[in-house]
Amino acid sequence: MDVKYIILGVLFVAVGLVIMLRHKFYKYKTDDMLFATKFKVFFSGIIACFIGLYFLIHEIAKLLK
Repeated sequence: MDVKYIILGVLFVAVGLVIMLRHKFYKYKTDDMLFATKFKVFFSGIIACFIGLYFLIHEIAKLLK
């Protein structure tokens, strides 16, 4: 078990959730440029969450071995 990966995973999940909550792209119409910008930032938040979840699941799997 590596503690720095667990901390990094929690940090990535937290930052990803904050990004997703602050950049709600679905409030705009699809022909608006803010839609594209907010969607891009929202999607990067989703990727950050998935990276954090991967770190956490990987470390938990190492514990269970």
